[in-house]
Amino acid sequence: MKQHPTQKVEHREILLALASLPLLDCVLNQLNNAFQLNVGSFSILQLFRGVIMLVFVISCSWLVSRDPGGLSRIPLPAVAAFGLLAVVISKELVLTGTIAMTGAIPYGQMIYWLLLWITVSILCTQVEQAEFLLKGLAVGAVLTAISVIVGYFYGGLNYYEDDSIRSSSGWFDTAKMITGVLVTGGVVILYLGRGRKGLTYPLVTLSCFVACILTYARAGTVALGVVIVWLFAWCAVEGRKQKWLSLPRFLGLGSVAVLATAMFVPAQTLFARWGDIDEGDKAGSGRASFWKVAVTGYVDAETSEQIIGRGYSSMSALLFDNYGADVKHTHNDALDMLLVAGGAGGIWLLFLIGDRVVRVAKLSLATAEGAASTAILLTYLCHAQFTGQLWGTDSMTYYMVSLESLYVIGKLRRAGEPCVYRYNSAIEAAMVA
Repeated sequence: MKQHPTQKVEHREILLALASLPLLDCVLNQLNNAFQLNVGSFSILQLFRGVIMLVFVISCSWLVSRDPGGLSRIPLPAVAAFGLLAVVISKELVLTGTIAMTGAIPYGQMIYWLLLWITVSILCTQVEQAEFLLKGLAVGAVLTAISVIVGYFYGGLNYYEDDSIRSSSGWFDTAKMITGVLVTGGVVILYLGRGRKGLTYPLVTLSCFVACILTYARAGTVALGVVIVWLFAWCAVEGRKQKWLSLPRFLGLGSVAVLATAMFVPAQTLFARWGDIDEGDKAGSGRASFWKVAVTGYVDAETSEQIIGRGYSSMSALLFDNYGADVKHTHNDALDMLLVAGGAGGIWLLFLIGDRVVRVAKLSLATAEGAASTAILLTYLCHAQFTGQLWGTDSMTYYMVSLESLYVIGKLRRAGEPCVYRYNSAIEAAMVA
């Protein structure tokens, strides 16, 4: 690969602010949950993110004013998502005259990561910028892992006491969203250490993955298993050709850790949360039951609801009325979107996933960028199926920012030039052709 002088990193102030968000989100999220810090009807985390969303809009406007070509880099699935949300919210306003807080908060969480995704897509046109953003994700993931591990030994929130196991989600309110952070962050750390010798990067990655296991969140465990299998396969096929130095060291450490765990941790403890798989409608903490409720609710809905959905609050009410427990959403992105936004929502989700698949496919799987991107995409797909991620600000932030950053690095390094990336993700193939 041709060597070029290091470029001056553009927009350092905005870049630093974006890179610090995973750390700030991690800290404020836990402070908010541990101490219930509220200002009126809103938590400090909600207020913080509300301000940051305004900053995103201002930053995007300023960046586009300086570089109108930035408009072509805005991901089309993000634009489509805003149109979809506008339709869903407008329908709810017309029918009820208001937006219930049970729906307003999830909509706001989704808007947050969409705006961040757009901001990163407009801003990130250099390898140095992309790597800086990845370092920000790595810091947030490490802090999350430390919180989970400390919480495991000294007490934290969200123990699965009913399963007779000791687990931890740190001081987060749930493990469902942070396992995406831990797995994605671990892959990012491995990638950042691709040219480094020693055990520092593999050990830090291992701590993130161990923290994921300590949450005992099953979707996270499945995602982690799939990612490790993928990394083993990639290393076996491409490891000798591509010098991803931290990967084989991590796989070696991971193998030792797995053997040690199997020797010293009772099997009934490791598999305690999987004991309900054969319990019929109770399987998957009730997923087998309320997934049926979701499917039936969509099939039996009015035509307008099948087309453009019923909204988040109505979905939550449907699940509560027919399942009998306070389940806010279906824990499955496809079912969530079908109920919230109807067939239009299902089409949008396919558009989002398809766009991400195309982006990853454009990178050579023989490269570290392609392998890492595939691992992160697999992480999202597993979580999307088994726990739902679209309403999870932290996890979706990690997926979108990491995939965008790796794509920019992969494309520019493949070209062997210190040029800036100019193409829109969804229409790139046609434009390049």
